[in-house]
Amino acid sequence: MLKKFVFMATVVFGLMFTNVVTVQAEEVTEASEVAESSEVTESSEVTEVPEATEPAEATEAQEAPEAAQACPIALSPEVNAYCEQAAAEFGIDSNILKALVYTESKGNVGARNGCYIGLTQLNPSNFSAAIATLGADPNDAYQNVRICAYMLSGWMAKYGNQYIALDCWHQGEGSAAAANRVDGTNYSRTICENAQLYAAA
Repeated sequence: MLKKFVFMATVVFGLMFTNVVTVQAEEVTEASEVAESSEVTESSEVTEVPEATEPAEATEAQEAPEAAQACPIALSPEVNAYCEQAAAEFGIDSNILKALVYTESKGNVGARNGCYIGLTQLNPSNFSAAIATLGADPNDAYQNVRICAYMLSGWMAKYGNQYIALDCWHQGEGSAAAANRVDGTNYSRTICENAQLYAAA
């Protein structure tokens, strides 16, 4: 009887132990499955990509300072050099000489109108004394300007007025001196106004 009881207890205990182990195993399995499922879910979530920000609008470029205006009556560098050299030699304003050259020939070294030739449109027969004094060839572009600068220098010293000196070149000394236009004529005033353009260039 005792043996039978012990046997029955052993069987019951064995069954209970098996059930406990089975339950624990199932719990472990379920926990493992839950963990794996959680990991899969987390890994499968799509990471939100931050929206690309639109580039900031370009700042409007600051307005560049206006470039210096080119002289509207510009002469070639070569002719400019002739005027500056001749003006320096005889002590007159190079801008006045440049403006006279522009008015007379537009800076064309080959300009000719009858007996009037060159950059300053001089008549060699009217300035034979100056040509001889300077030993200058009026057909040479630089010497042509040099003769004019020499004459203007003399008239400015004589009359003390650049308008009259310029009108002497244009009309002849006799006519300009007689008119004595100290306020200038259209010709001489235009040259003086244009000289300001050269000075500002």
